[in-house]
Amino acid sequence: MPQEILILGLNPAWQRLFFLDKFTPGEVHRISNVEEYASGKGVNCARVLQHLGGVPLLMHFLGSEHGSRIFDELSSCGVQQAPVWIKEPTRICTTIVSGGDTTELIEPSPVLSENENQDFLQTLNEHWTSTQNVALCGSFPHAFDVNLINSVDFSGKRVFVDAIEGIDAWLEKGVELLKINMQEYCKLLTRLGIPQVTSSPQFWKMTATAVLERLPIKNLVVTNEDAPVRAFRFVEKKFQGLQLQPPTITIKNDIGAGDSFFAAWLYADGEGLGFEECLVKSTAVAVARCEVDKPWNLDLSRVAELEAEFKDSIEKLE
Repeated sequence: MPQEILILGLNPAWQRLFFLDKFTPGEVHRISNVEEYASGKGVNCARVLQHLGGVPLLMHFLGSEHGSRIFDELSSCGVQQAPVWIKEPTRICTTIVSGGDTTELIEPSPVLSENENQDFLQTLNEHWTSTQNVALCGSFPHAFDVNLINSVDFSGKRVFVDAIEGIDAWLEKGVELLKINMQEYCKLLTRLGIPQVTSSPQFWKMTATAVLERLPIKNLVVTNEDAPVRAFRFVEKKFQGLQLQPPTITIKNDIGAGDSFFAAWLYADGEGLGFEECLVKSTAVAVARCEVDKPWNLDLSRVAELEAEFKDSIEKLE
């Protein structure tokens, strides 16, 4: 039976999605249909993980009308939640999808009070001791006291991270997975003082080796839109790097592709799959996600088809 995964998706959003044949800034656009639903990295991750057969427990800050809508929507589809209710409203993310391009307009995050931070810590403690697997997704709301999660006892925990800001203490304690995109990877390299000579053919091996030598990260994965997905680790102190080029597809909506990748890795890891298998399944789920309107509507038969295609497409990075 799959183990429960505590997902800390602390900065959710209420999604408003517009599909246009053509989007031109400065012009008037009359939209015939607006889709609205719960979103944010934690929400997307939890719903995809559940769709794959995993057991997520989503902890998030929710406020006002849109926060209630998120809670109700996720409850109706069976996602377990540990909400922390706050005074300020949950932010809205307005997304315009046109011709395969995505434009996002994201409202500022809510600002937490000291009491709301303490409510978070109390809720976290209620679930912390009973879970072995913890996944941190995305950014934090404004005025979130990151020391609250940095100070918890990681003993016996398997930690997975899809974030870049405020997570240094987690990385220093050791994580099973750090999944970030190329922009975030460059931020990490800058923080660690690692040179970024992207023109060098040894860029990936040199930088990933340096990161893995400095931080106790078991698996490091870097996604980069249409470029290959790259995954790195040490095996018996020897560097191992893999890359997998996603195919060219017709993109319907790519919001949450990285969240879907992360959810798939969580599921694959829980099923005991190996390094290459996790990379294959996660990439297949991310690609299949882009072919449908919403992350949790991905076609599992399409995922299986892509997995079979990708198994012979993995390249080693020497």
